[in-house]
Formats: sequence, C-alpha cells, structure tokens
Amino acid sequence: MRSVIDRLEVREPRRAITLVVFVALVARLVALDVRIAHWDEGRVGYWILHTAATGWWEYRPIIHGPFVQHVTRWTFEIGGVSDFTMRLPVALIGSALPATALLFRSRLRDVETIALGVVLAANPLLLYYSRFMRSDVPVAAFVFVTFGALVAAVDLDRRRYLHLAAIAFALSLTVKENAILYPVSWLGAGTLLALSRLADDHYGNGDPRKTLQRWARAIRRRAWAWRRSLIVLPVEILAVFVFFYAPRSPKTDVGLWSAVADPTLLPGVVRHATLGSMGEIADLWLSPSIRGHAYGPYLAHFVIVLAVAAAATAVFAALAVRWQPRPIVTFCGWWALSGVVGYPYVADVKAPWLAVHVVIALAIPAAIGLVATVDRIRKARVERRQLEAIGLAALLVSSGGFVIASAGLTTFQQPPHELNIVAQGGQPSGDLRPIIEDMQAVAAHNEGTDVLYYGNLSIRDEARADHPPVPPRWFNRLPLPWYTERANATVDSVDTVADIAADPPPVVIAESDARSDVGGALDGYAVREEAILIRPGPRTISVVGFEYHLGGKSLAFYIDREALSAATAGHEGDTR
Repeated sequence: MRSVIDRLEVREPRRAITLVVFVALVARLVALDVRIAHWDEGRVGYWILHTAATGWWEYRPIIHGPFVQHVTRWTFEIGGVSDFTMRLPVALIGSALPATALLFRSRLRDVETIALGVVLAANPLLLYYSRFMRSDVPVAAFVFVTFGALVAAVDLDRRRYLHLAAIAFALSLTVKENAILYPVSWLGAGTLLALSRLADDHYGNGDPRKTLQRWARAIRRRAWAWRRSLIVLPVEILAVFVFFYAPRSPKTDVGLWSAVADPTLLPGVVRHATLGSMGEIADLWLSPSIRGHAYGPYLAHFVIVLAVAAAATAVFAALAVRWQPRPIVTFCGWWALSGVVGYPYVADVKAPWLAVHVVIALAIPAAIGLVATVDRIRKARVERRQLEAIGLAALLVSSGGFVIASAGLTTFQQPPHELNIVAQGGQPSGDLRPIIEDMQAVAAHNEGTDVLYYGNLSIRDEARADHPPVPPRWFNRLPLPWYTERANATVDSVDTVADIAADPPPVVIAESDARSDVGGALDGYAVREEAILIRPGPRTISVVGFEYHLGGKSLAFYIDREALSAATAGHEGDTR
C-alpha cells in the first residue's frame, strides 16, 4: 500500500488523468443508445430536428439554455440523426470532466488530483447523466471549470485562468439557467468560511481586524494587477452569451446571421439575446407556480437519489470534513449543503438530475477523503491497529462495489420498471426499438399519412407541436415524436372512432385503455389481449403493448403487417 501511494505522490499526474479520461470516454460511449429516449430527450430532440429542418430557432426557457440544442444540431449534421448522436455532445463533455482535476493541483496532492479525476469519472450519477441528452452535466462541468480556473488564478497569479473562468462561466449560462445559482452558493460558502476564520481569530490568538485588513489589501493588490483582464472579461462573457442566445431565423431582422450581414441590426440582436432572454427566464423560472409544491417530499426524494447513486461520494466527502478540514473542503461542504437544501425548493418536478449539482460540489472533498482513508489504513497497519485497518479497507472495497453495482444497474441497460429512481418517471421501461424499426420501414415506403394518433394522443393542429408552447395532449405521445420526426413520418391524429377513415394509415397508436374502441373501428382487424397477435384478414395487424412509466400509462401500436412486409421487401431490394 505504501509503495503505491509513494509512486503516485512523485509521478506527474497528467498521465494518470489522461488514462482516467480515456476510461471515462469508453464508459460513456459504450452502448450509448441502449436506452430508449426519455420523455425529456424526446421533446427536446424533436424540437432540435425541427430547428435543423427550418433554420428557425428562438430561446424558450422551458427547454433550458441553447447550448445543447445548437451543439446537438451540429452533431446531427455531421454524424446523422440517432439516439447515439443525440447524446454524444453531453457524453463527450462528461468524459472530459475528469481533466478539470488538474486545475486544482495548487490545493491538492498529486494523488488527490488523480482521485478527483476518478470520482468525476466513476460517480454513478455523473455517469448516468453523461449518457443522457440533458443540460445538467454540461452546466456542472463548465461551472466546475470556472471554479477550478478561479482557484488556479488566485493561487498561481496567472491571468490566463481568468479568461478561462470567464468563458467557462459564460458557456454555463448558455447551458442551463441554474448556472446562476452556483455563484450564489459560492458567495454563501465563502462568507461562512470567512466568518469561521474570523471567529477562530477572535477566540484564539489572532486579531479579526488585522485579518480583514490583510484580505482587503490582497484584494486591492490583485484587482490592480488584473485590471486590464477584468475589463475584458465582461466582453468575453457577453460575446459567448449573445452567440448562443441570439435567435436564428431566415425571416426576421433580429436573427444572428442577419446581424452578421448587416451590423446595424447588431444592437437589436444583442438586446433580444440578453434583456429579452433574461425577461423570459424571469417570467417562467421565477414564477411562484414553479415552486407550488410541498418541500418535504421533494427533499426526501432528493436525498434518496443521493443515497442510491452518490452514497460513496457523500461518505468520503464526510470523512474529509472530519479528517481533513482544509479551507477547500469546508468551502465545498457548505456549497454542497446549499444544494441539498435549495434544489428541492426551486425544482418544478422531482428531478433526480438536480442531484448532479450536489455531487459536483462533493467531488473534491470525496477525493480528499478517499486518499485520507488509504493513508489511515496504512498508518493503522504500521501502528498495528488491525481492526481499524480492516474496517477502513472494507469501506473502500464496499464503496467500489457500490459504485460498480449502482452504475451497472442504472446505466448500461434499459431501466427496469419502477426500479431505477435515477431514470425518473419519464423514462419508458419497455423495449420500443422493434416498433420503431417497423414504423421507420413503413414510413420510408408509404405515401400519405404514416402514423395516426388516437384519442388522448390527438391534437387539432400538428404544426402546433413544432415549438413550445404546444398542446398538452402532445406530451402524452413522448418520446414517440422524436422517432417519427427522425423517420420523416407524416403524422395525423383523430379524437374519436368516427374520425378514423375507412382506409387507416399503416400505423395507429392509442393508449391501451382505448384498445377496444380502436379495434372495433378497424374492420377485419383481430384484436385480443396478447402482446403480439397476427391473424389473417383483409389486412393483418400487430398489436403491441408498450409500457410507458410516466403516469402509469401504456400504449397500443397497430401496425399493418401487409404494409410492413411490402416495406421490408422493398428495403431488402434496395440493399441488394
């Protein structure tokens, strides 16, 4: 044990971090498309495809910041449209996250730096949401870079880190609106840390007034030395912010590319991207209705998520607070506590992804606590305290097993029904891929309407789904719109059985509760309760029950087997 630690202490950690990043990349890319699109991935993915098709985009706070939307659209243009490419940008950012550990080398031992990279790569929650097209891992990553760059700038007195911090924080603001909560947490954590230091001076041998004067002189001296950079930083932040938030449209004078062609339009674009976007953020996310829920159940859910997917991280962070109460450990502890207390209050739904913002705060204390545990095992062995050594070694082994088991259960499979709390209620638990393949095959060879939604899945005007706000019933379809749009399927809907045409489209989708109504309207179609049924008739149909966890619903898919056979035969002929 001692030789391993000693080698890590003297070895350049960059090679080890590079290896950690590579392993993180593999863990995030392997079977990246194994999971069917989540409800949230489906709606955002659908709107990204619509943006790519029309060239029109405008900030909508209900979808969060524009970074993931723009970058994913560019990924589609390069790599094609699939579940894999939809999740790829977030996976790459999550893979690079362990490299940010190098920014903290002025505060961490080499082995602690490596341990920090391992925590950022292996934490099950960070791993799961790095394989998920959501904005939480990217915003956490950019803010963590901001924090690390500020620490490096102060400790090393290098102004280039200020520019890195500014650009990273600007990017975080373009990813998700809760980025602004990070500086609030930092301000609170820094204040508590400063007060504790002043209290130590007051009750010890120090002088709080001299400490305050020393801090003030240091701030003035550093601000003067950095004055030129401090003038440039707001410009850098504004440029990044405007680039991402400015609308894109070939039909309006406030579009970004219109302003590039005609600089006189630039003030309007900047105003629309800044004041306009901030106004929309305030109208939605500062509305009291967003927080119109009981606090207790949300807090309990938040804690359960942390227990399921971040228990090892939390335990080692707590050990760091106990054994290594350095300023950075105390600061991160207050930062994490503010997230545990605050996010259940500001959340609009019970969202397990919000725990990412607590895990990122716990990462540094967890890395320090992990190394401190190994050090204490070594010391206990030297001092022949075998019981303590065995207990701590058991903690290490069980924590490693927990991380592997938690990551395996939650990440590298289609989530079990009602078993994976990290997957959240909007994650379908059934295997929809055979149905998707059938729909894609039919849509590629059919003329006219390809997919017909029935009953509670219907909306009056399909074009109203192209961008939010959309009719409420449209959300009952998710994540299917992502797959039908991806297949270029023509979609229509009907409210009642009487509206179903005599010659329906080859794919009909309804909620399972309406199965008897739909089956009765399709003359010649045999419908029973079996999951898959093929019967001879004027047209042959397959009825497939698909469990959709959100709201406890399931969907019934009616697929014309004659049309599917023709489409499949045509596809085989095209490939020969």
